[in-house]
Amino acid sequence: MKLLFLFNFLLFFIPILKAQNTDFKPQVDSIVNMKMKEYKIPGISISVVKNGEIIYTKGYGVKEIGTDQKVTEHSVFHTASVSKLLTAQAVMQLVEDGKISLEDRLVDLLTSLNYSDKKVEQISLKSLLNHTSGLPDIQNYHWENNHQEDNSLSEYILNLKLKTKFPPKTEYKYSNLGYDILGLIVEQKSELLFEDYVAETILKPIGMAESDFRYFKISGELSVKPHTKKGSKIVVRNTYPYTREHAPSSTLNASAYDLSKWMIFFLQQLQKGKNSFYAQMQNPSTEVYAHIGLGFQIFEIDGHKVIGHFGGDKGFRSLLLMVPEKNIGVVVLGNCDYEEDYRQEILKPVIKMIINN
Repeated sequence: MKLLFLFNFLLFFIPILKAQNTDFKPQVDSIVNMKMKEYKIPGISISVVKNGEIIYTKGYGVKEIGTDQKVTEHSVFHTASVSKLLTAQAVMQLVEDGKISLEDRLVDLLTSLNYSDKKVEQISLKSLLNHTSGLPDIQNYHWENNHQEDNSLSEYILNLKLKTKFPPKTEYKYSNLGYDILGLIVEQKSELLFEDYVAETILKPIGMAESDFRYFKISGELSVKPHTKKGSKIVVRNTYPYTREHAPSSTLNASAYDLSKWMIFFLQQLQKGKNSFYAQMQNPSTEVYAHIGLGFQIFEIDGHKVIGHFGGDKGFRSLLLMVPEKNIGVVVLGNCDYEEDYRQEILKPVIKMIINN
C-alpha cells in the first residue's frame, strides 16, 4: 500500500465485450508472459478498455502455486490501495448530495475523535483526500489480527490519539490512515456501513458482482491466493484475508473484469463536463504537490495525462491507469509481492500500444 509514484449511476450500465483485436492480443500475451517468466509471478489478470468497451481481458498463470487452478479475468485479487479510488468516489458522492463539503473540518465531521494536537483541527475533508492532512501513514496494519466485525473501522479510528506530523495543507505525505478516516466519515454521514454504502451506490449499479471490500463476501471459486518468497522459494502467505479496520484504504477485492466496468463508467462520467465531481477527482488539487487529485495519482505517459493508482500489499500488487483524453484504461492485478516493477512494465507498453493505434 505504500505509494510507489513513478506516477447518479445507470442501473442498466453493463459494458459489452468487443471482439478482441487479433493483432493486439498476441502483443499483450507476449508482454505478460515475458514478465511472468522474468519475475516468476504465479498469476496475473489484465483488462483493457477503450471508448466504452472492454477490448481485451484475460487471466494468466495460477491462483495458487502448486495447483492447476487457472487465473481468469474473473479471478478476484486483493487490490490494496486501488481501493482508495472507490473510497474517494464514495466521499465525493456525499459531497454532491450536499451531506458534506470538501472544506468541512474533520473534527466537525467526526466529533468523537481523540486528539490533543490542535493542528488536527485544521484538517479538512479535502486534505484527507489529497494526502495533505499532516496525518502519518500507518506503520503496522496488524493484518494478523483479522478484525471482521461491523464496528472494526469505528473502533479503530475512535481509539486512536490523532497527531499530525506537519501543519495541514503545507506538505504532501501519503497517508493510509487518512483514507481509513474517510471511510468512517462515509459511514456516519450515509448511516450505512462503509462497505455497504460502496456496494449499494457503486458496485451494484455498474454490475461489479464479483467484487467487495469484505473478503468473506467473495466466492471461494474466484479468490486468488497471495504469494511471497522465503529465501528463493515462492510460498503462499498466511496473513490473508485482511482486517476491516483498514477497508477504506486497502481491502477492495476485485476482478480485472469488474474493474474494467468501473473504468468504463468513470471515463463516461468525465465526458459529461468539467464541473462534475468526477472531473474534480482527476485534476490536481493542491499547490504543494502537482501529481495528486482527489483520490487519483496523476502523471504522464508520452505527453498524455494519465490518472489512476498503484496498489501493493502482502502477497499482492495492482495498478489501474486511465488516459481520459484517449478514453482508455488498463488494470493489472498480480498475486505476488516480491517484485515491484512488473505492474508498470506490463501496463505502460500496453497503454502506449493503444495510444499509438
